[in-house]
Amino acid sequence: MEPSTPSIGVLDGQAAAEQRVDGVESEVPAPLKSLSLAEQRVWDYVAGALKDYGLIHRTDAMLMHLIVSTFVQWVDAEAAVEKHAAENKGSFMVKTPNGYEQPHQCYYMARNLKAELLRMLPEACLTIPSFAKVKQAMREPRQADMFDPLVAFVSGK
Repeated sequence: MEPSTPSIGVLDGQAAAEQRVDGVESEVPAPLKSLSLAEQRVWDYVAGALKDYGLIHRTDAMLMHLIVSTFVQWVDAEAAVEKHAAENKGSFMVKTPNGYEQPHQCYYMARNLKAELLRMLPEACLTIPSFAKVKQAMREPRQADMFDPLVAFVSGK
């Protein structure tokens, strides 16, 4: 059974379906696995924003899954660190059985998930610099293609 898609007010039915990038229609991919409610909300928000700019394709489902699930896990890990800190006078440190202090394990989990997100987000145009670069490339004629031997070969046919 398909999970119900919550309405979060992002998808407003614009004529974004007509947007095309290099002749390829922008299309929101269908999820490849069932999503939790939190993941579905993030999926709808990100996919809707990318579709509005014509920057998503049906083959982006795998990257979207990675980004969505990693983001939701990161939010949960950050919440666990904040909860631990609130219960321990603002500190995220814990004592080991040997008496040493170290950061709570959720601190490391949140740190690693954030690093993964920061590596993945530019691949999906989900950072300001990557978005600006792609939009600029969409406006300008592709000078690099003139010197690409594969492009020259294909256009010569």
